[in-house]
Amino acid sequence: MKGLTPNDEVSFRRKKVDYAILLVDFQNEFAKPGGKLHHHVSGVMEKTDMIAKVTRVVKAARNSGGLVIHSPAIMKADECFTDTSIDPKNYRQMRGLFTEGTWNCNIIDELTPDLSRSDDEVVLTGRTDFSAFEGTELQELLEKRGVKKMFVAGFLTNGCVEETARAATERLPDLRVVVLTDGCAATSTTEHRLVIKFTMPLYYKTMTCAVCLTKIRSKGDVTKALPHMRGVLY
Repeated sequence: MKGLTPNDEVSFRRKKVDYAILLVDFQNEFAKPGGKLHHHVSGVMEKTDMIAKVTRVVKAARNSGGLVIHSPAIMKADECFTDTSIDPKNYRQMRGLFTEGTWNCNIIDELTPDLSRSDDEVVLTGRTDFSAFEGTELQELLEKRGVKKMFVAGFLTNGCVEETARAATERLPDLRVVVLTDGCAATSTTEHRLVIKFTMPLYYKTMTCAVCLTKIRSKGDVTKALPHMRGVLY
């Protein structure tokens, strides 16, 4: 993916952008039949219809000049997760997940990074744990591009998504962080609902993909006076 990684310093000197869409672990391993973890999330994915919804949000963001950031998990064949703080399915005990160079590790076709807009489409590299900030240049990218609002979607709702969104509020207090509730999936509906209803409102905003899409298309302030959308889980 030449020209897309934030390690190229040129990517930090591009024009300022108002908002970013952060896509966490939208890879075949989770999102497609045949992925080792797909059966863990397929039930919630079906209820949220997250792939279709997030694809529409990303298309609108690309059309309006938004920054689209991909944060894939990429691991060597013999590696396993080391982060033990949030691990609802004990993934740290599993080897062969998201193996570099395999179909399982690939970003799904629906959200393949758009090489034609490399200024505004970035694939993070070097991630070391569940948070998209650890080991990557995500914070520097957001700061230097002047991002004011960041929308987060992906896997798992109560894992990498929640940990990344919370880290964003801690690292960048002025950044408006919003999780797209029906743009995420957990290993059960209960886990998905609980973290959205009780944990997320303590730290950042939530909204549905439909609301986000409407705001992007209308070019309005997508987080101004936004309620915590209780009950709107997907």
